[in-house]
Amino acid sequence: MKIIKRLLGLAALLIGGLGLTAAFIPQVTRNQHSEWAMALDNVNPLVKSETVYASTSAKPVREYIGGAGEKEYTYQLLTYNSAGKSRTLTFDSQWRLKPNKFLQIETKGQNVESWSAVLNDRIPGSVKRNLATV
Repeated sequence: MKIIKRLLGLAALLIGGLGLTAAFIPQVTRNQHSEWAMALDNVNPLVKSETVYASTSAKPVREYIGGAGEKEYTYQLLTYNSAGKSRTLTFDSQWRLKPNKFLQIETKGQNVESWSAVLNDRIPGSVKRNLATV
């Protein structure tokens, strides 16, 4: 009986610890540009997917040759969600981004799930004001 109580107590402690860790990790991974941060956010059930927007004015932070011999570009972009909250994201592209355009990015924390070009009139007003200062 004592062993069962101890095991249940240990299980409750472990589950509580995991819950606290899952709740705290998004604050640690925010604006981090490592594969580790992206992976943690991707599997964390407390990190919600959201749409953010960015200007394509930034130059690539890295250019390299990919595994199939194609050019790859790594970008770090300052993004804003519809509430005006900012986040810096890092992602790779097989294309050089055209300057002075806008991207709509689907993200889960630091993990970029997809991105596409978007017209200026499809960007929320609060985001436009923030992107105008970038």
